Amino acid sequence: MPGFFWQLLITYFVGTIGGLLFHWLHLPLPWILGPVTSLILFKLIPYTKTTASLRLRKVSFSILGIQIGSTFTAATLPTVFPYLFPYTGLTLLLIALSLVSAYLIAKWVKIDVTTSLLGSIPGGLSTVLAMSDSFRGNTVLVTIFQTIRLVAVLFIIPFSATHLFFEQGHIKQGSVLLQVEEGPEWTIALFIAAFMLGLLLQKWVPASLVIIPMLITALLQINGIALYQLPSGAYLFAQLTIGVYLGNSISVKDLQKAGRLSLYFLCLAILLIATSFLFGFLFSWLTNLNAATAVLSLAPGGLIEMALTAQSVNGDPSVVSSLQMIRLLTIVLILPFFLKWLLKRLEKEHR
Repeated sequence: MPGFFWQLLITYFVGTIGGLLFHWLHLPLPWILGPVTSLILFKLIPYTKTTASLRLRKVSFSILGIQIGSTFTAATLPTVFPYLFPYTGLTLLLIALSLVSAYLIAKWVKIDVTTSLLGSIPGGLSTVLAMSDSFRGNTVLVTIFQTIRLVAVLFIIPFSATHLFFEQGHIKQGSVLLQVEEGPEWTIALFIAAFMLGLLLQKWVPASLVIIPMLITALLQINGIALYQLPSGAYLFAQLTIGVYLGNSISVKDLQKAGRLSLYFLCLAILLIATSFLFGFLFSWLTNLNAATAVLSLAPGGLIEMALTAQSVNGDPSVVSSLQMIRLLTIVLILPFFLKWLLKRLEKEHR
């Protein structure tokens, strides 16, 4: 046990260095991708070993679920209701396109279908990783493919949006970061209960350690129950823990294998981004939203990143953030159950 503790401490130390470096360089997801990169490089040194804690990883998934749930307010649904049906339809079409493309790639290059499908989903990295664990996909390859998509989105979309939609003027809507009432400390017990329920439902609910805490937190906030706001350090530690777990899991052989597949998933990411722009212009034509707001609402990127981009190009960040939450809900609440049914059907056909 002491040996495991010191090895875990060294692993977290190396991961923290990577996170700090990525943060200093302003790279995407520094506290996940930074530890992954630093630990891979560290393991290239002869006679070095790393380790990770399964318990800490489970807790970290739930903390990130709470973080997602805490972004919901009672005003979310009234804000997005007029745009709900056309937006949901276009979002489902975009997800369907990514899944069909990933299925064709799996058949073409002989990769595991589950891994290919999860690697193409335009969703949050932590949520998709939890789904990968539930469906027994190759989490390492899923991480690499999702990282390729994430980097492509974070570099291509803000750059393109800035040149396509930049207009001089003032933003009419408020900041994305909402002021939330601080709840009493005893509400931490609700977070613990949500985590325990997520543990109990792991066999029946895909990615339950993320979904259950997210749903409970969102429902409580929507109903006006003030919850204790976890410190930002808790969310950073959760991301660091997931990065440490992934960095410990990734081997050079996996990277070499993924290297032959990375080009396919990069092309898939670019196709997805281009399609989201086309759907965004169609969404703008169907509604009264301006083009910048519509395109960034459908972009397969993170909520905060897309909302901040909307703010810089005179879009409506409140609408973008609300609709991006609908996309996230679709991915984490509907897609896991659809994938569970789809993968069972594909397995039966394969047999």
